[in-house]
Amino acid sequence: MDVSAPLADLHRHLEGSIRPSTAHELALRTGTGRRRADFVAGREGDLLPYLAKIDNAARLAVTTGDWWRITREAIADACDDGLSAVELRFSPQFIAGLTGLDPDAVIETVGDATTRHGLPIEVGLIGIVVRDEGPESADRQMRRLLHHADRLVGVDLAGDEAGFPVAQFAGVFARAHDAGVAVTVHAGEAAGPGSVRDAVRYLRPRRIGHGVRSAEDPALLELLAADGITLEVAITSNVQTGAATDRAHHQLSTLVAAGVPVALCTDNPSVSNTRLTREYDLARDLVGDDAAERIRRHAFTARFGTAH
Repeated sequence: MDVSAPLADLHRHLEGSIRPSTAHELALRTGTGRRRADFVAGREGDLLPYLAKIDNAARLAVTTGDWWRITREAIADACDDGLSAVELRFSPQFIAGLTGLDPDAVIETVGDATTRHGLPIEVGLIGIVVRDEGPESADRQMRRLLHHADRLVGVDLAGDEAGFPVAQFAGVFARAHDAGVAVTVHAGEAAGPGSVRDAVRYLRPRRIGHGVRSAEDPALLELLAADGITLEVAITSNVQTGAATDRAHHQLSTLVAAGVPVALCTDNPSVSNTRLTREYDLARDLVGDDAAERIRRHAFTARFGTAH
């Protein structure tokens, strides 16, 4: 793979990009005793303990100034890794619930920090709807995100994948489609291939966050390939959360062999202690140089773009 070729990360959570050093500094400010292990995952084996690492850092950022700093640092870290484009996703609802901040103020702060970074990297923002409070809350969240649609390149559904099936949110995401906002959906990470199939059926996404358990259903792989739906795959994170058994048996090779479009991503680079360039090193070991280069090219063309 040409190291000078453009790299794009399409699935990178802002809340999971908080530098451990910044989290430690914020912990000292609040008098909270924290260790690096509180913010960085090992092999957790399940999604919930992995997500707890994100909670531990994000709950310390209790001012809009903190989120300005976190956004600027996340963009700088992506640039430092040689990325030409990054799409940062974040949940105003999640941040507000942890910190007491106003979710609209969070959107405006993150948006302002994104448009004024001054670095040679294209940055787009994806607003996350959290599914854990049900469809009524999700509808309010979507209305809020669409009110700030000029700040966003897309919207996402995340949270308790198994507990809140996507069919409940079809009407919510119809609003995004009506507004012309691109859609991606977390599926096939904490639940099986049926979750991915339902996401495609009910929410009509252009991309799927993770989706690696699609490898268990050959017919679903054919559908994803035929419809050109991109899977946002994060090797290190998938192993840490138990979506993949280990690196050597990661589903990437099955997805590539089936012709499913793939974009390699970091998910939560600080929590997973990874970089996109490292994920490509892992991918080359799994699928070879030529396939990794095809993934790189596709990721760059599959981006939702910059805020308009």
